[in-house]
Amino acid sequence: YPTFSGVAQSYNYYPVSHMNRKQGIAFLALGLGKTIAEGKKSLRFSPYYPDIISQYYSSGTLLENSQNEFYALDINKGKNPMRKGEDYNLSLYNLDIAEQDEELKYLASVLDTNDNVVRDSLLGSGPRILTFSGILKYNRFPLSDILKYFLEYGEKSLGCPVEIEFAVNLHDNQKDEFSLLQIKPMTINSFNRSIIDEDIDSDLLFCKSDIVLGEGLIDDIFHVVYVDIDKFDISQSKMIAYQIEEFNKYLGSDKPYLLIGPGRWGSSDQWLGIPTSWEQINNAKIILELGIEGLEPDPSFGSHFFQNLTSLHLGYFTFNKKQTNQHINWNILKKSQTEKSTEYVKLLKMEKPLKCIIDGTSGKGVILQK
Repeated sequence: YPTFSGVAQSYNYYPVSHMNRKQGIAFLALGLGKTIAEGKKSLRFSPYYPDIISQYYSSGTLLENSQNEFYALDINKGKNPMRKGEDYNLSLYNLDIAEQDEELKYLASVLDTNDNVVRDSLLGSGPRILTFSGILKYNRFPLSDILKYFLEYGEKSLGCPVEIEFAVNLHDNQKDEFSLLQIKPMTINSFNRSIIDEDIDSDLLFCKSDIVLGEGLIDDIFHVVYVDIDKFDISQSKMIAYQIEEFNKYLGSDKPYLLIGPGRWGSSDQWLGIPTSWEQINNAKIILELGIEGLEPDPSFGSHFFQNLTSLHLGYFTFNKKQTNQHINWNILKKSQTEKSTEYVKLLKMEKPLKCIIDGTSGKGVILQK
């Protein structure tokens, strides 16, 4: 198995902080790239901002979001290892195998569980976290520069956004190896993006924003879980999180919904938003983060559960007073049926389903009734 494998793409549909969506995104995994192809845990970063690892937002997300097993070829003592194809011959192994092979020393850090500090060394005891710190932080191998080159050169050569697959072998006693396995046009979803910039019937348009994460169409949303802004009390944010959890369980996975509320979703500080865990809102398909009078922290972009946003391809809309091109039609909610309600939260059933359109190449998005 290679030290690590990866995929890089021209467009980043979930840019955070000062990332530019047109500067691309990369995914890294110890061992073979089947980990990435199957959507298992990998490390996500922008080659232009290798110091920003959104999935490791806090110490609590380190163990949850770090790769903990890897694919390698079982050579079966050399007895025709590829005779029955990839599925038969690739096996999953624990990280301790890679550590014995000395493949973790530039890829892994240790989480000191005594003080929740991540140390970029394998000398200590504690869970191994794949931070790729030797590569992204200490530049043991110039991966970011290589990926920037191939993304820029590939896009110029092919005349379109590209996707790159690669593998890297690190050696202590000989030259490191970067293998470009494939470069091809990046698949861009085919749908009518122009509708976002068109004048949509005001009776049908629910909201419009230029600060949206995601890409593509999200159809047939019949339910809205809405924190009632008129009754909102920040001191009751933990209770509100519990009430949302109850509606989330009630709807289940077969009834995805639009979630709307003030401040930061998932905030560890209950005075900055609703401190939900991912399990409390995991059936939401679209999430709206609202800035309201007296509660307008900097947008979080769903950082507290960023890995879930990206892996499940959710839509994340941000609304705050700094935006100029934004719109929310609250009348659509007022006209909908209240299926259930609590003191602070409403579960609404829409007469007509909602349709969400997100242009991941521009960061614009709309939600309208079909």
